This record gives sequence, C-alpha cells and structure tokens, in this order.
Amino acid sequence: MMYPISKFQPYRIANKIHRSPQQRHYKESLHHLHALLADLVRNSDPAVFNLFNHITQTDGISPDDYTYALMIKYCAQINRLDLAFSFLGRLLKEGHRAEAVIFTPIIKGLCSENRTGEAAAILLNKMTNLVTIPNVIPYNFLLKGFCSKGNTSFALQLFFRMVKHGGECEPSVITYNMVIDELCKTGELDKAFGLYRQMHPAGVIPNIVTYNSLINGLCKKGEIKKGMELLHEMITKGHKPNVVTYNTLINGLCRKGEIDKAKEVLQSMVSKGQEPNVVTYSTLINGLCKKGEFDKAMELQHEMISKGHNPNVVTYSTLINGLCKKGEIEKAMELLHEMISKGHEPNAVTYNTLIYGICKQGEIDKGKELVHHMVSKGFKPDVVTYNTFIDVFSKKSEIDKAKQLMHDMISKGIKPDVMTYYICIDGFCKKGEIDKAKKLMHDMISKGFEPDGMIYNILMDGLCKKGEITEAKEVLDAMITKGHKPNVVTYNTLIHGLCKKNEIEKAMDLLHEMISKGYEPDVVTYNTLIYGFCKKGEIGKGKELMHHMVSKGLEPDVVTYNTLIAGFCKKSEMDKAKQLMHHMISKGVKPDVLTYRIFADAKKVKLTRKRS
Repeated sequence: MMYPISKFQPYRIANKIHRSPQQRHYKESLHHLHALLADLVRNSDPAVFNLFNHITQTDGISPDDYTYALMIKYCAQINRLDLAFSFLGRLLKEGHRAEAVIFTPIIKGLCSENRTGEAAAILLNKMTNLVTIPNVIPYNFLLKGFCSKGNTSFALQLFFRMVKHGGECEPSVITYNMVIDELCKTGELDKAFGLYRQMHPAGVIPNIVTYNSLINGLCKKGEIKKGMELLHEMITKGHKPNVVTYNTLINGLCRKGEIDKAKEVLQSMVSKGQEPNVVTYSTLINGLCKKGEFDKAMELQHEMISKGHNPNVVTYSTLINGLCKKGEIEKAMELLHEMISKGHEPNAVTYNTLIYGICKQGEIDKGKELVHHMVSKGFKPDVVTYNTFIDVFSKKSEIDKAKQLMHDMISKGIKPDVMTYYICIDGFCKKGEIDKAKKLMHDMISKGFEPDGMIYNILMDGLCKKGEITEAKEVLDAMITKGHKPNVVTYNTLIHGLCKKNEIEKAMDLLHEMISKGYEPDVVTYNTLIYGFCKKGEIGKGKELMHHMVSKGLEPDVVTYNTLIAGFCKKSEMDKAKQLMHHMISKGVKPDVLTYRIFADAKKVKLTRKRS
C-alpha cells in the first residue's frame, strides 16, 4: 500500500534518499532511515509518507515495529486517526509486537476527540488481549480524557486499577494531580483529600500543583480557613507557594467579601518574595468594587501601575462595572477611553457592562448607540446584550416589547438562556399575565432548559398575588418532583398568599411543614403570619407569635411592631399600642414614618367617632 506523497520534499531528505549508491558517503540502513523519519515526525513534516514509501520499496529493508510506531505517532498528531489505525492494522498483520508506545498516540488522539469510550476499549481490552502491558503514560491520557468530561467515577476506577497493577502502571504525581484536581472541581473534596493522604505512603511526593488544586477546591466551597491551614502545611513540608496559590486564596477571600484579609494575604506573599501579578490586583479590585468601595479600587489600580503591573482588559472591565453599578456612567466612559488609549481593546464583556449601566439609567437610545459602536468594532451582540434590553423593557412593564426582542434574538441565531426566560416570566407575572408566564415556562422546558428554583418562586408569587393558592401549591409540588429544593422564599410566598386570603390556619400548617422539612423561618415568615392574625383581629395570637420568634433567636423589626401596633389601634386599644411602641424603642428599634402615621390615623378615627 502506498501512502500520500507530499507536495513538497525537503532538500535534505531528497538529497539523502535519492542519490545514487556511488554518491553516498554512508551505507543506507533502517537505523539511519529511522533517524530521518523521527526528525520529520518531530517537525510534523508531511514528507514522512515519502520516506515511508521509500523504506517499503528499498530492497533488503522492511518496516519494523519502530517504523510503524513513528508513523502512528505522526498520523495521530496531525489528527488522522484513520491512517493511524491503518498503520496499526498493517503492523499486526505483518506479525510485529505492539508495544505500549504504539498505542499511546492513538489513545491520546481519541481522548482529544472526546472518544474516551474507544480509548478505554483499546487500553483495557485490545492491549491486554495482545499481551501488551500498558505503562502510566496511556493511562494518564485516558484519565485526562475522563477528567475533562467530569467523569470522576470512571477516573477513580481507572486510578485504582493502576494502583492494583502496579509496576509501570503505578500512578505518578501527574496521575494523582489530574484526579485530585477534577475531584476538587466537582466538589468531591473528601475523595480528593483521601488521594492526597495516599500519596506519601505510595512514595509519591505532592508538588505545588497538588496543593494548588486542593486549596482551590477548599476556596470554591468557601472553606478559606482550611485553605490557609493547607498553605501553612505545604510551607512546613518545604513547598514554596507560587502566585497561583496566593491568587486562589485572595480570590476565595474576596468572594466572601473579606477584603481586608485578602489584602493581608497580598502583604504576606510580597514579604515572602512572591511578586503579585495582574490577576492578583484584578481580583482584589473586583472584590472592592463588589463591596462598593470604588475609591479604594482605583487606589489599588494606581498602586499596581506604580509597581510596574499594567492593568489589562479584565482590570478595566472590572472598574467599569463598578462605576456602572454606582451609576457613574460618565466616569465609566472616561475609563473606556483611557483603556483604549493605553492599547487595550475592550471586549464583549466591557461593552455589555457599559450597555447595562446606560440602560439601567433608562437611556435606551444611548445603549443602542453603544451596540452599534460595538458592532463596528467587530463584536456581535450576544445573549447578554439582548438580556439587558429585555430586562429594561420588562422593568418598564413593556413586556410585549421584551418578548418581541426575544423573538428577534432567536431569528438572528442567538439562543436565549435561563436568564432570558427568567426576565420575561418575571415581567409577565408582575403584570398579572400568569397564563403567558406559564406558556413561556412550558416553551422554556420544550427548548431543553430546566427552570431553576428562582423561576418556580416567581411563578408561585404571581399565582399567589392573583389568589390562586391551590395552583401555586401545585407548582411547589412540581418543583420538588423536578429535584429543586424549596427555600424560605418559596414558603414565605405561599404563606403570604394564604394570609391575604385570610386562611391563617393553612398558613400556620405550612409554617409547621417548612420547619419539619428543615427550613428555618425568618423574620419575613413571622411578620407575614403576624399580619395574617392581625388582619383577622386576633392580635393576641400575633403577639404570641412575636414572642415565639424571639425564643427562636430572631429579633422583631420595625415591620413586626408596626403590624401589631396597627392591629391594636384598629381595635381602639391605644394604651397597648403605645406600650408596644415604648417596648420597641427600649429594644433599639426606631419607629419610622409609618409608625407615627398609624397613631395619627387612629387619632383621626377616634375624633370622627366622637363627632358622630
């Protein structure tokens, strides 16, 4: 069989292969041809096929297992697995032994094409049947394939198979790191730390990659304290943290809003000789912006510049986002121009952030102008862009315009996401158009999107506001059936709906149900029920419920007191109302405008009754 001939043939190969025997300074041998073939494979030079055809046509020389190994490697690295399998078939047909090195490029190629099932079949079945003992390398490629798909279950099975076989299959630090990292990404920290604890007994020393994966896993779960403890442990064991280690911890602390502690980590890394990078500063700047501390964020930007770290597109986009959230659009636009003047091209995130900020202020036309500018710079509007405008129309109660915009985006090949449906369903519910909201939710499901708890809560709220409590309860049942756990907001919505319909007994039953299912009522829950009792004139039961909430560690707020005060005033029990106001003040709860208005209205009613 002849293989594809290259359109060009490097001079060095043509010169060495096609000279006459009299001109050659050496005796041509398979060993020498292998050296040439390996050089071509290393450089991904298509002349490999010319040389292979030459080997097959030269008298006294035949391809051996190494020849085929090189050809299979080349075919795999140019993504021609069909040719790789062809060479493998020829190798086996000619009776050559298929060593592990033969299969490794094929397994790697299959995994890179997401064909992990086929790769597993070769490693676990074909290689075994051919009495080929795999080494750690093909196992690692297959592990990487399963880990990239998030299939930790099979990855662990494969890992423990390697441990069982031992020898050349013994997991290396790379093997451990791959599986540990994926377990951390999927939140399976107990399993990740289980493998980590096995490393030393197995003679495998954890490295910086191991620790970074574990610290990242802890930080993602909000367990920063344990992440800090692991940092000290790695230092104690002689491993020097790098910028990734510190950035991970800083990011974890910023996500929890603990900016001061994040700054302490920054100071610690500098004191230990580790230079922060643009990611370090951008993470801290993002944390400060999220806390609304924009001035401090700008100070930190000036500090990073003074220390030789130039802000990048992420840094600028973060600062622009912070300004937009504060409503300072002009300053955000100034920062955009500064960013461009410094040679940083805004990306889709930057534009979408500004468009959102502008539209939030109601300046839709200016938002549209920026969309046109964004398009002129080569960025197409995406689902985030459309969601921004859909949200603006929805909040303006122009839900039909929002729905039309949703149809426009679909017609342009942009698929709505969960947020698109959330915005529109919320808009219809707020307008009381529940049937349209339900229809849109069914459309969402038919398009392969699963409504989340927030969408179910919105629909329940809309139904409750229309007094359709039975149907709202059916939505709750459907939500649970679909595997979504209700939360305190879910129960509060239903309790409020029942209280509005004067069905306080059913509301109390729902309170007991939520407690029995492990959901703790909050101040809103109790305030709603107290309102329900007061509405029915059962002020005593409302007051009892206030004492009950205090016994559960919840402090009544101004709403709690105002509800009860209004209840007493309606029953003309002014002394009890005044006594309750003095009690609220003694507890550090300040009366508000509504408190005084309740007393003023009660006084007017009393005067009217006297006159009549």
